[in-house]
Amino acid sequence: MPLFYFNLIDHEGFSRGEEAYAFTDVAAALAEAEIVLAEMALDGLPREPDSRIEVEVLDGDRVLVAKVSLELRRQVFT
Repeated sequence: MPLFYFNLIDHEGFSRGEEAYAFTDVAAALAEAEIVLAEMALDGLPREPDSRIEVEVLDGDRVLVAKVSLELRRQVFT
């Protein structure tokens, strides 16, 4: 089974995935990344200045990204 690493990015910074996880394919690794991202969101929505939480999935050939971002816009009604 292919090995994947998960890097985490949030308001606290970057955390490099040191441990490899085996998944049957890229789709299974991305499904796990979605779960990890949801768990990160439970700890709080993205905050300024970066306003994103992100899971990078690395498999040796590529980097795939699952990301949640938050944009706050002020609208003025006249």
